[in-house]
Formats: sequence, C-alpha cells, structure tokens
Amino acid sequence: MFSARDEYHLINKELAALMRDLPDSPLGEILSYVLSAPGKRVRPLILILSAEALGTPPAQSISAALAIELVHAASLVHDDILDHGIERRGSPSALERFGPEASLLAGDWLISRSIDLISGYSQPVTRAFSRACMDMSEGELMDLSCAGSPEDYYQCITRKTASLFSASAKIGGLISGAGEEDVARLESYGLHLGLGYQVLDDLEEFLGLDQGKSSQKTSVTLPKIYAGRSSLGASSDSDSDTGFDVDSGSDTAKVVHMCIKVTDDHCNQAKSALQALNGDEEKKLQLREIVDEMTCRGLQRCRSQKSLC
Repeated sequence: MFSARDEYHLINKELAALMRDLPDSPLGEILSYVLSAPGKRVRPLILILSAEALGTPPAQSISAALAIELVHAASLVHDDILDHGIERRGSPSALERFGPEASLLAGDWLISRSIDLISGYSQPVTRAFSRACMDMSEGELMDLSCAGSPEDYYQCITRKTASLFSASAKIGGLISGAGEEDVARLESYGLHLGLGYQVLDDLEEFLGLDQGKSSQKTSVTLPKIYAGRSSLGASSDSDSDTGFDVDSGSDTAKVVHMCIKVTDDHCNQAKSALQALNGDEEKKLQLREIVDEMTCRGLQRCRSQKSLC
C-alpha cells in the first residue's frame, strides 16, 4: 500500500537495524516475531511526512517515528492479551504462539524501548507521545466496559485508536517547530483519519469481511449499536443520532449506509485540515493520499456488501 514511498523503506530499514540489536534470548525471539510481522507503517509514515511538509528532513524525525511504531506494536500485543486474540495479520498472535506472560513482557519491552527513542526530543514532543500512550490505555479499558452508546464508543476509539494517529501527525509538526495553528491542523488530520479508519474497520468486522485477525472477545462497536437500535425500531422516520432513514431498506443496509457516511465525513475533515496547513504541497498531497489508501478498499468492500443486503 505504501511501499512506493522512500519514507516507508527508511522506516523498515531502521526497524531492521533495531531488530538486529534485540536481546539474544527468548524475549528477543518474541520481539523479533512481533516486529517482523508485515505492516503498513502508517503511523510513523504520517509522522515523517508531517515533519517533511514543514521542512524537516526524515533523519531528524526517524527516531520518533520508530518510537510510534514500537508503541503501536506493543498496543497490538496487549490488545490480543485482553481480547484473547488468536490471529493477527494472518498469522498466530504473539499470545497464541508464546502465551500471555511472555507476550505481556514483550509488550512492556517495546514500550520501554519507545520511551528511549523519544527521549532525545523536546519536552512538547515527549509530552504528546506520553499523552497518547496514556489515552490508549484508557481507551482499552473503556473497550472492556462494553458501553453501549455512540458517545461512549467515540470516547473509546478517540483514545484507543485515533490518539496515536493524532499524536503522530502532531509530533511531526512539533519536531519541525511549526506554529500552534499548523500543529493543531496536523493533530486534527490525524484524529479524523484515526476515527474514520476505526469506524470502517468495525464495519468490516460487522459484515464478516476477512481482516486477517480473529479473537475470542467481541467489542461493542458503532455498527452493532446502530444495528441494535434499528432492530428495536424507532418512533420517527429518521434517527437524529444515526442519520439513517429507519423505513428504507434492510436493517443491515441502513447500518452500512450510516457507517460509510461517518467514515466519509471523518475523511473529509482530515483532508480539510490538510488543506488549511501551511507547507510543502507535495508532502501534503501524500498525507491526503494516506487518507484514501487507508479507507478506499474497505469502503468499496462494504459498499459491495451493502448491495447484497
């Protein structure tokens, strides 16, 4: 998806160098397994491109980008422990292969190494990074609570998923010494990209589309919330909270329609934030393309499923 970009290859090159220095121990084996899994590297890519858009070369932001990738990898390991994840990216999860205790310690190591990588930057950068890590933990706990309203869901995914997207873009701006307005625009870009991506991911799971992952635990997601409301009926022709017409089409088609609309809305807001951003137009275009690349295939799959509902 992103492999044509020089920044993508730089991230993988530096990640490979980091892996060569892993402990020669059972822990190192687990870490190598986790880090060698294929990935889009979208969060570190966003960080580097955001910094480049504002005039900072990748060499100055690569350590922060690696910190973001490591903490993301740690979050996946811990997420599988919490959700009893069996498969991740088409392969057995670290939990399934190595067990919960070893996986937990591997996740802890990844977080510790990410702190080491980010520690050489300014206080605003390290603060943004630590804030995102704390938000992710809070979001995971919210997910476990199985709250059932759209408001609860958005609070959860804002912290659990969108916070790291938002921090990635924001940190790129901070490293570049950007002004407050541009940093806020980058932060908004990452936030809305993360929200749109998570709603779409949950919709694909709701429709049973293969995502290369599986777990024993199921979360309360926006599609499920909308489906529950639709199955209960409504007292008016349209639901102001969901926006779909309760009298048109099957319940599933209505859920798909609304979740696609929500995803599109967040993608448009991400692009609007970029439009207002000062900086290099080519790098801004690449950031805009990430929005489409993260959502186009999934939206096409979901629209195709909607036609079958």
